[in-house]
Amino acid sequence: MITEPLEGFLPLFRSWFDTAAMAEKVGVSGSPENLLVELDLGPMVEAELRLLNHTPANAAEAACMLEVVRQNMGDAGRSDGLDLRAVAAVQRWLADQSTNEAEGQPVERLLRRARV
Repeated sequence: MITEPLEGFLPLFRSWFDTAAMAEKVGVSGSPENLLVELDLGPMVEAELRLLNHTPANAAEAACMLEVVRQNMGDAGRSDGLDLRAVAAVQRWLADQSTNEAEGQPVERLLRRARV
């Protein structure tokens, strides 16, 4: 998992998001009239890998990561598990923002904090 903020995270996310919206609007089937049949989606795949391997630096990045994961889960999830790792990174970031602890599982830290 990348621990440094990804330079240009939000512009990269915007590109990914716009491409995903276009793909959903037109459809990604093998029909001859499909405009995306000729489109190289390699850059979108690479962008998604970079987005999902990122540790969020703020709430906006966390929300954007969850959008990538939400769309993947709508398509039955990623076979490489990056969507689940991204959710874990967001959980860890949220726990770090909510507690003064840096050790332990994120949910456990939040539950300990709630008892105080």
